[in-house]
Amino acid sequence: MAIVDKETFSRLVKYPNDLDVSVIPQLEATIKAFPYCQISYSLLAKASVQADTDQLNDNTPRAAAYALSRIALQQLVEGKYKSNDSGISSANVDVLTEELPATVSEDILEVLEAKEIKVNPVSSISELQKKQQQIIEGFIKNNPRMGAIKQDMNAEPLALDLTGRVAQSNSSESFGGGIETEAFAKILVRQGKTDKAIDIYQKLILKKPEKKDYFAKKLSELIHSGS
Repeated sequence: MAIVDKETFSRLVKYPNDLDVSVIPQLEATIKAFPYCQISYSLLAKASVQADTDQLNDNTPRAAAYALSRIALQQLVEGKYKSNDSGISSANVDVLTEELPATVSEDILEVLEAKEIKVNPVSSISELQKKQQQIIEGFIKNNPRMGAIKQDMNAEPLALDLTGRVAQSNSSESFGGGIETEAFAKILVRQGKTDKAIDIYQKLILKKPEKKDYFAKKLSELIHSGS
């Protein structure tokens, strides 16, 4: 049996009186998938009351064991909780807040949404490469003396960490342990490793867009010095 989908779960949290016997199997599947989400137990107990099932004697005590507030659970099960057109009445805001912390409901919805949506990371990396290339080509266009930079189509895509920073690939050709600073680029220039210095400046253009004009100028100087 499939778990409760994201939209239905959100609606039932706001309007628990909509619960009926048809959703009980899905709630049970949701509890099995997310055993520490206590609101699912509360919704199952409420659905059992609404449907007047034989499982009421089992579901209500189990919900009470997981509930942060048994008073809130009792009000929910007995129908004292009421919703209005705006979603939640002001009289019950404190009760619901105590029963279900915001992080719990947000976490379950995020997990449910993650089961429905698959993200393709390759697309993000491709957009990153295009943006980097556009910045460099735009600078070259404004400086006719510079030749076009050929992009290595076989190069391994740049990886992104969760903070949006450009990271080195894990290939054996990586250098500097992921150090991408202007100081390191200058060291490489002094060592005669111009190609690697150019690579760092290209990444710095993307990493620090507020200084892209400065880094693009340095990139231009390196390309001219090597021509």
